[in-house]
Amino acid sequence: MTGTGSDTERAESAGPVSPMNLLDLVSSGRRPPTTLLINDVTLREAEQGSGVVFPLATKLAIANALVSLGVRQFQVGYPGRFARDREAAHAVVREVPNATVEVVALAFVEDWKSEIDACASTGAQIIHITNRSSERLRRISGASREAALERTAAAIHHAKSMAHTVTFAPSDATRTEVDFLAELWTVAANAGADRVYVADSVGVATPDVMAFLVKAAREATGLPVGVHCHNDFGLAVANTVAGVMAGATVADVAVNGLGDRAGNAPLEEVAAALALLYDIHTGIDLAALTRTSLLLAAASGRPLTPNKPVTGPGVFTHVLPTHIEAIGKDTRSLQPYEPELVGNEQRLEPRQ
Repeated sequence: MTGTGSDTERAESAGPVSPMNLLDLVSSGRRPPTTLLINDVTLREAEQGSGVVFPLATKLAIANALVSLGVRQFQVGYPGRFARDREAAHAVVREVPNATVEVVALAFVEDWKSEIDACASTGAQIIHITNRSSERLRRISGASREAALERTAAAIHHAKSMAHTVTFAPSDATRTEVDFLAELWTVAANAGADRVYVADSVGVATPDVMAFLVKAAREATGLPVGVHCHNDFGLAVANTVAGVMAGATVADVAVNGLGDRAGNAPLEEVAAALALLYDIHTGIDLAALTRTSLLLAAASGRPLTPNKPVTGPGVFTHVLPTHIEAIGKDTRSLQPYEPELVGNEQRLEPRQ
């Protein structure tokens, strides 16, 4: 079976697959955002994974697929670092007009102004500034706290002078002293940043930590907060959802979790979890998730594992006769939702 647009409508009208999730929200007093921006980072992060390289034509096909999926914003790469990223950003801005393009500039390098100038030259609407924040990474760069604060302010001022939307992420936020994070976020806000991030750059946060830091960023700046989570301990989806529940209004994701090391929070799992567990909708067409997941699996050379959540070929497969009988009577008896909602297929393979 394949999904249609009506499947997404069905998912949205069905509400959470477990009422316990809403009871938890009521009891905890949490107020998640009513709207959430999905910022897809596949075109940047996927090529930071070993062996993944997308030709320009493939990047354009992926960008158009993301727009069809409902993604309104995505990152393309590092125009100041790589000529092919600069070419790709130009091409996506020119040929994929129905999305907001974000490009990344590194504030901790010597030629940081050139990085930002290269980003601006692409025509991308957003320049994302990142600066090393943890003591471990500052030591590598030879930067003191004071130097990091000064460079952050200077980089954001320079980007804002070009009339771009500017976002700021302290790299390795989840291993950074909380008081210094607050200083960095505050300096960024005062310099004109439009959004700040909590970046779990090496995937070491827990959901409680992500929620705490999102609240801290909101209190320090009053700005919209985004979350960027890596999957080194398998917590990227949980951490992203926890950040959203704490008030983050932007979630960085990558299709199939592609990215550095263990990858990023998978778009399809985050979108399905928010919609089907918490009734939070992101504009993503759930019924197109499996199709998009398969497209990226082919383009990246990284096949889906059978038990990959949401879009894996085996996650709606039943073999026990008692399970098959139950599914025949109630399609949610032994699975959380119908596969059609995410464009996947039901498979019944009775054990002999």
